[in-house]
Amino acid sequence: MEENDLIWRFIDGDCDEVETKALLQRMEEDPDFKQAVEERQQLDGAFGDLELEQPSMRFTTNVMENLPMLYQQLPTQHLLGPSWVKAFWGGLTFLMLGTIGIGFFTPEAYTEPTSNFSRETIDITKSLFLPYKTAIILLSISITSIFLVLLDKQLSKGRKKTA
Repeated sequence: MEENDLIWRFIDGDCDEVETKALLQRMEEDPDFKQAVEERQQLDGAFGDLELEQPSMRFTTNVMENLPMLYQQLPTQHLLGPSWVKAFWGGLTFLMLGTIGIGFFTPEAYTEPTSNFSRETIDITKSLFLPYKTAIILLSISITSIFLVLLDKQLSKGRKKTA
């Protein structure tokens, strides 16, 4: 336990017999410690003479009345400009088309160098520039992002109708 906490517990009378005896013995042996205890006792006495401040009768009411002003919903429609929204959709489209394009149209996809293109000559595991699992993850993230944006738009329309 910290020394300061022990002194305050002693002043408050919360120490057990063992702690009290040890503290009194230390006060007899160490004059600096005794002075620290006496200073804290004087401080406790000075604070004990002060009256406790009471909040006004309308404190709770005043706080509760001001809460709606503090926590107003901010309009979020204009946080992103139309150019940012277009950039987001363009990037998402580029990511999806790039994933599909890299996945299926790489030169390593052919098992034998022939001029004829057929499904039998493509080895799907070699056709992916990205590892197969990474391409699936990117595709699922893209689809999920589009789904969440569309869901948000649909829910926003429903919220506007009820408001």
